[in-house]
Amino acid sequence: MTMTENRERRKYTRFRVTEGAFAFINKIPFTIGNISENGVQLQSVVFDGSPDEEMLLDFFLQNDNFYLQDLPVRLVRFQRKCSCSPFSNTEIKFFGLQFGELTQQQKTRLDYFIAHSVTGEA
Repeated sequence: MTMTENRERRKYTRFRVTEGAFAFINKIPFTIGNISENGVQLQSVVFDGSPDEEMLLDFFLQNDNFYLQDLPVRLVRFQRKCSCSPFSNTEIKFFGLQFGELTQQQKTRLDYFIAHSVTGEA
């Protein structure tokens, strides 16, 4: 692989999030792998089935009792990985989601969520 093939192509910086920050799709909880102004990477062991191409996403920030609902997202990547442990057959699902058209209020609240939940660059 050459240097140009391995280069980061994302426009926005991705950030890790703190414990106590969660995402929900159809009331199913997800952990947040990383987040940017343009999208989010989620992980789940409880999600079954195939994800829809377009969904609504909710964020919850436990420390601030902050809740942001119904953000439109589009699935851009879906991957399944088995647990690395030989004692577990748990399958972890990874979802790369891109934010859709957001209202100004949703953008403002998303900025608040990012500002109050990040722990550093991913």
